Amino acid sequence: MLTASTSSYSAEVKEQTGDTRRALISAASDLLAQGGPAHVTMRAVGAAANVSRTAPYRHFRDKDDLLSTVAAENLAFVKAEMQRAAANPTTASTPLFRACLAYVRVAWEYPNHYRLEFGGDYAFKPSQALEEAATDFNGYFNELVVESQRSNTLIADDVRDVGPLLWVLLHGLAMSNHLVAHRACDTETGYETGDLSRVLGLALRNLAPY
Repeated sequence: MLTASTSSYSAEVKEQTGDTRRALISAASDLLAQGGPAHVTMRAVGAAANVSRTAPYRHFRDKDDLLSTVAAENLAFVKAEMQRAAANPTTASTPLFRACLAYVRVAWEYPNHYRLEFGGDYAFKPSQALEEAATDFNGYFNELVVESQRSNTLIADDVRDVGPLLWVLLHGLAMSNHLVAHRACDTETGYETGDLSRVLGLALRNLAPY
């Protein structure tokens, strides 16, 4: 039978375990932002989180499992930012435009996170958590497309065609500055943040109903 002190101790251990896992995820995310997947090692994450070398392995199987968790959380963040933008009509733009703007903005702000998920630079086996996050994001994106078709914002063709076409458009914009930076081109050849609304508006015109 658990005593009050035993119960309190168990709750404290559980809280500490959650705090350690959260610290490890945060450290891995920071390291990813700084130098990409190659910059993330279990030892470096443990050091950044100020825990023992073995602590990361008590929460994650390996580096891929940890990166999958970071990627899953970032996908959830992208979705939340798109939903928040779509529901916030502070301008005369459409919910679709605002959601797409948020997608590309997050990709530009967190390029190494985006490249981990969509760039294909680092091949790893996704965890179940990442697969579930991807399914959830794809479901939301599909709903966004359907609703935009209903409101006559997007062309009314088969959603199985329009959805991927819209994503390819956004992916191209998201990767545009990444590719410039990756090839060490003159920075003036890339887009500036202020260009994003203009370029996205031009791109979406090609998917608007006639």
